Amino acid sequence: MAIRNPDGSIYSVSGSTQQFDPESPEHNLFNQWDQEAIRQGGSPIFYYEVFIQPQTVDKLYLEDRGKHWSPIGIELWCFYEPVANQNLQGLFGIDAPDEMIFELNYRETLQKLGHVPKIGSRIFSPHKSESWKIIQRNDGEFKMWGQLRLQLICQKFQESTTDNSKTIHQPLPDFKIN
Repeated sequence: MAIRNPDGSIYSVSGSTQQFDPESPEHNLFNQWDQEAIRQGGSPIFYYEVFIQPQTVDKLYLEDRGKHWSPIGIELWCFYEPVANQNLQGLFGIDAPDEMIFELNYRETLQKLGHVPKIGSRIFSPHKSESWKIIQRNDGEFKMWGQLRLQLICQKFQESTTDNSKTIHQPLPDFKIN
Protein backbone atom coordinates (compact mmCIF):
# COMPACT_ATOMS: atom_id res chain seq x y z
CA MET A 1 0.00 0.00 0.00
CA ALA A 2 1.45 3.40 -0.99
CA ILE A 3 0.66 6.88 0.18
CA ARG A 4 -1.21 8.78 -2.54
CA ASN A 5 -1.82 12.44 -3.36
CA PRO A 6 -5.41 13.79 -3.54
CA ASP A 7 -5.35 13.31 -7.34
CA GLY A 8 -4.52 9.59 -6.95
CA SER A 9 -0.84 9.73 -7.95
CA ILE A 10 1.81 8.16 -5.69
CA TYR A 11 3.22 10.64 -3.15
CA SER A 12 6.96 11.31 -3.42
CA VAL A 13 9.13 13.56 -1.34
CA SER A 14 10.30 16.61 -3.23
CA GLY A 15 13.79 17.87 -2.53
CA SER A 16 15.74 16.92 0.58
CA THR A 17 14.46 15.23 3.71
CA GLN A 18 16.70 17.49 5.81
CA GLN A 19 14.48 20.15 7.35
CA PHE A 20 17.10 22.48 8.83
CA ASP A 21 20.52 23.20 7.38
CA PRO A 22 22.99 23.72 10.25
CA GLU A 23 24.88 26.27 8.13
CA SER A 24 21.77 28.30 7.27
CA PRO A 25 21.74 32.06 7.91
CA GLU A 26 18.77 31.58 10.25
CA HIS A 27 20.80 29.26 12.49
CA ASN A 28 23.70 31.75 12.50
CA LEU A 29 21.23 34.46 13.46
CA PHE A 30 20.06 32.41 16.49
CA ASN A 31 23.70 31.88 17.51
CA GLN A 32 24.58 35.56 17.20
CA TRP A 33 21.46 36.54 19.12
CA ASP A 34 22.30 34.04 21.90
CA GLN A 35 25.93 35.23 22.10
CA GLU A 36 24.78 38.82 22.40
CA ALA A 37 22.14 37.97 25.01
CA ILE A 38 24.75 36.19 27.14
CA ARG A 39 27.18 39.11 26.83
CA GLN A 40 24.48 41.62 27.80
CA GLY A 41 22.94 39.74 30.73
CA GLY A 42 25.60 37.22 31.69
CA SER A 43 28.88 37.25 33.56
CA PRO A 44 32.47 36.51 32.62
CA ILE A 45 34.23 33.43 33.92
CA PHE A 46 37.78 32.19 33.45
CA TYR A 47 38.40 28.64 32.17
CA TYR A 48 41.60 26.83 33.22
CA GLU A 49 42.11 23.63 31.26
CA VAL A 50 43.33 20.50 33.04
CA PHE A 51 46.25 18.51 31.65
CA ILE A 52 46.36 14.85 32.65
CA GLN A 53 49.65 12.98 32.57
CA PRO A 54 49.04 9.27 31.85
CA GLN A 55 52.24 8.17 33.63
CA THR A 56 51.09 9.63 36.98
CA VAL A 57 47.55 8.20 37.02
CA ASP A 58 46.90 6.16 40.17
CA LYS A 59 45.94 2.64 39.07
CA LEU A 60 43.59 2.05 42.01
CA TYR A 61 41.74 5.37 42.20
CA LEU A 62 42.13 6.30 38.51
CA GLU A 63 43.05 9.88 39.31
CA ASP A 64 46.09 11.87 38.31
CA ARG A 65 47.95 13.35 41.24
CA GLY A 66 50.38 15.08 38.89
CA LYS A 67 47.77 16.92 36.86
CA HIS A 68 48.37 20.51 35.92
CA TRP A 69 46.02 23.33 35.06
CA SER A 70 46.74 25.99 32.53
CA PRO A 71 48.18 29.05 34.29
CA ILE A 72 46.36 31.36 31.87
CA GLY A 73 42.58 31.55 32.03
CA ILE A 74 40.42 31.93 28.93
CA GLU A 75 37.57 34.37 29.40
CA LEU A 76 34.15 32.94 28.57
CA TRP A 77 30.72 34.50 29.09
CA CYS A 78 27.83 32.61 30.62
CA PHE A 79 24.62 32.68 32.63
CA TYR A 80 24.70 31.35 36.18
CA GLU A 81 23.02 31.94 39.51
CA PRO A 82 25.44 32.04 42.46
CA VAL A 83 24.41 29.61 45.17
CA ALA A 84 24.46 30.36 48.87
CA ASN A 85 27.04 28.48 50.90
CA GLN A 86 25.65 25.44 52.62
CA ASN A 87 28.79 24.12 54.34
CA LEU A 88 27.28 21.08 55.98
CA GLN A 89 29.00 19.46 58.91
CA GLY A 90 29.48 15.81 58.06
CA LEU A 91 31.06 12.83 59.76
CA PHE A 92 34.53 13.78 58.48
CA GLY A 93 34.32 17.57 58.84
CA ILE A 94 32.94 20.36 56.70
CA ASP A 95 31.51 19.17 53.42
CA ALA A 96 30.85 21.44 50.45
CA PRO A 97 28.27 19.75 48.21
CA ASP A 98 27.48 22.98 46.36
CA GLU A 99 26.88 22.59 42.63
CA MET A 100 26.52 25.28 40.03
CA ILE A 101 25.33 25.20 36.42
CA PHE A 102 27.05 27.51 33.96
CA GLU A 103 25.25 28.03 30.62
CA LEU A 104 27.46 29.10 27.71
CA ASN A 105 26.92 29.65 24.01
CA TYR A 106 28.09 26.43 22.33
CA ARG A 107 29.55 27.95 19.15
CA GLU A 108 31.41 30.77 20.93
CA THR A 109 32.91 28.26 23.38
CA LEU A 110 34.12 26.08 20.50
CA GLN A 111 35.61 29.13 18.77
CA LYS A 112 37.51 30.25 21.88
CA LEU A 113 38.70 26.84 23.12
CA GLY A 114 38.80 24.79 19.91
CA HIS A 115 36.94 21.96 21.68
CA VAL A 116 34.31 21.44 24.35
CA PRO A 117 35.53 22.13 27.91
CA LYS A 118 37.24 19.15 29.55
CA ILE A 119 35.82 17.49 32.63
CA GLY A 120 38.16 18.16 35.56
CA SER A 121 39.06 21.65 34.35
CA ARG A 122 38.61 24.63 36.63
CA ILE A 123 36.34 27.63 36.32
CA PHE A 124 36.91 30.82 38.28
CA SER A 125 33.90 33.08 38.76
CA PRO A 126 35.02 36.59 39.69
CA HIS A 127 31.56 37.51 40.98
CA LYS A 128 32.24 35.83 44.33
CA SER A 129 35.91 34.87 43.71
CA GLU A 130 35.10 31.15 43.71
CA SER A 131 36.76 28.25 41.93
CA TRP A 132 34.72 25.40 40.49
CA LYS A 133 35.59 22.03 38.96
CA ILE A 134 33.70 20.77 35.93
CA ILE A 135 32.10 17.40 36.73
CA GLN A 136 29.61 17.07 33.86
CA ARG A 137 28.82 18.55 30.44
CA ASN A 138 25.27 18.69 29.12
CA ASP A 139 23.73 19.86 25.90
CA GLY A 140 21.61 22.91 26.48
CA GLU A 141 19.06 24.55 24.25
CA PHE A 142 18.52 23.56 20.63
CA LYS A 143 17.15 25.61 17.74
CA MET A 144 16.55 24.27 14.24
CA TRP A 145 18.47 21.05 14.97
CA GLY A 146 21.55 22.98 16.04
CA GLN A 147 22.90 23.26 19.57
CA LEU A 148 22.80 26.77 21.03
CA ARG A 149 23.78 26.22 24.65
CA LEU A 150 26.31 24.18 26.58
CA GLN A 151 25.73 23.47 30.27
CA LEU A 152 28.66 22.87 32.59
CA ILE A 153 27.76 21.32 35.93
CA CYS A 154 30.44 22.16 38.47
CA GLN A 155 31.30 21.46 42.09
CA LYS A 156 33.23 23.74 44.40
CA PHE A 157 36.92 23.20 43.85
CA GLN A 158 38.81 22.02 46.90
CA GLU A 159 42.54 22.51 46.90
CA SER A 160 44.61 19.50 47.78
CA THR A 161 48.11 19.01 49.17
CA THR A 162 48.61 15.83 47.12
CA ASP A 163 48.37 17.42 43.69
CA ASN A 164 49.31 20.67 41.99
CA SER A 165 46.03 22.47 42.63
CA LYS A 166 47.63 25.56 44.18
CA THR A 167 49.60 26.43 41.04
CA ILE A 168 46.89 28.58 39.40
CA HIS A 169 47.13 32.31 39.72
CA GLN A 170 43.69 33.73 39.06
CA PRO A 171 43.77 37.06 37.26
CA LEU A 172 41.63 39.84 38.59
CA PRO A 173 38.94 41.01 36.20
CA ASP A 174 39.62 44.23 34.34
CA PHE A 175 36.34 45.76 35.50
CA LYS A 176 34.92 46.69 38.87
CA ILE A 177 32.53 44.23 40.52
CA ASN A 178 30.71 45.33 43.66
